[in-house]
Amino acid sequence: MTTTTAADARPSTPSTPSAQGARVAQVAPSAQGEPPPLEQPRAGLRGARTGRPRALWLLAAVLAATAIAVAATLGRSAWEDHRDAATRAEALAAGRQLAVNFVTLDAKTFDVDTARVVAGATGEFKKQYESTLAQLKPVVEANRSVSTVERAEAAFVSGDDDSAQVIVGIVAPTTNTATPKPEKKTYRLRLGLEKTGDTWKVSSLDFVG
Repeated sequence: MTTTTAADARPSTPSTPSAQGARVAQVAPSAQGEPPPLEQPRAGLRGARTGRPRALWLLAAVLAATAIAVAATLGRSAWEDHRDAATRAEALAAGRQLAVNFVTLDAKTFDVDTARVVAGATGEFKKQYESTLAQLKPVVEANRSVSTVERAEAAFVSGDDDSAQVIVGIVAPTTNTATPKPEKKTYRLRLGLEKTGDTWKVSSLDFVG
């Protein structure tokens, strides 16, 4: 006699096609041992990423070169401005002192005073000044003339590295036998200057007012 159990009595459930497909889908990758393919980057995007740093480096190089050129130009301009200012200052100081030397004269120190003017002169002015000393000395000594400088102001007119024109205004108290009390005289002198070596010398001198 055959015995029937509860497990044998349970009705079997037929497999559906969808269920079988799901199981195949789940086991297929592991069975083959290959991971799903990854998406490859697009060629255009890869090129953009590679080209962008290169373009930035080129731009930086161009900007650096431009900055260097501008700095060099500005540096040279500043140096030239500084040199020109120094030249004007030297010419002004020299012109002022040369004018003071020319006006300063004392009968007791005539030779020393005039020698100072000659030392700071050059060219045609030097020749003319020296040619007058022989006639000027006895007149100054006879009148016991004394001319000093109370104030001197100089202005730069024009010039370059080797020559300049300056105007010097001078207030000079003067005495002599006729005017024992100092009389203030005002002179306005235009001096042409030339640079001889490292020294500015007067090459022309004119009274302009």
